[in-house]
Amino acid sequence: MAEHIVVAFQAASATVEVRLTDAALRLIEKEALGSVGQETGGILIGRYEGDGNVAVVTAATERPNDSSSGRAWFQRGVSGLTAKLRARWTHGEYYLGEWHSHPGGAPDPSSNDIREMHSISIDTSYRCPKPIMVIAGTSGQSIRISVSVLENGRLTRLKPGPQTAAGPIARSLPAPR
Repeated sequence: MAEHIVVAFQAASATVEVRLTDAALRLIEKEALGSVGQETGGILIGRYEGDGNVAVVTAATERPNDSSSGRAWFQRGVSGLTAKLRARWTHGEYYLGEWHSHPGGAPDPSSNDIREMHSISIDTSYRCPKPIMVIAGTSGQSIRISVSVLENGRLTRLKPGPQTAAGPIARSLPAPR
């Protein structure tokens, strides 16, 4: 599986660095920008490297069909996710966390986002004590991405590494034709 790391996110107060591949970031961009006026989201899949201190997000999923959403909320469904995770598991990849969009808004975690990540961290069926959360804030055809990790009951916002501009990664895409 060829992969290209686009950006790494880290923080001095976090033990996990998160690296996003081009494939994962492009899927998040496409889905977030395509879901005008309503939140959307999916899961993050990948692997841990470096004694578990580096999470490489190799894939993000589309919104499952049984999801529901509104202008400022998203409830991710589960349809099709088990099969996707099983297929990735054979390649040493696992559930790493969640992603969702904030249409017309900043990529800042809400109190509901933080509660959801805490629930995932303690739910043994996820097997994910340090879940990652990616939020895609959209404005027109522009997108800003934030990455956070929940460790020891506390959500820590990570910052893009030195190869990217400070603050959330921002990309502008050409308007659809």
